[in-house]
Amino acid sequence: MKHQTLLSLLVVVLVAIAVTWPSAQAVRVDPVTPTVMSGADLGFRVEGNRGGTPVGTLVVKVNGQWIAADFSSPATPKRISAR
Repeated sequence: MKHQTLLSLLVVVLVAIAVTWPSAQAVRVDPVTPTVMSGADLGFRVEGNRGGTPVGTLVVKVNGQWIAADFSSPATPKRISAR
């Protein structure tokens, strides 16, 4: 009976650790007023700040409006050298 109680207590402690661990590791993003740092047609829209590092989206200017860029990955890798 004592072993069963210890095992139950251990399971409860492990579950509590497993539930709280991810939230303890996450660094909160502090929102800021969205601002686009840009060149002529390419920019970075800063939407927040995480531990002193800007967080945002890569944007491109299309018809005078900033649109979020979308990156597609090729189905097969392309060779960049002749070797």
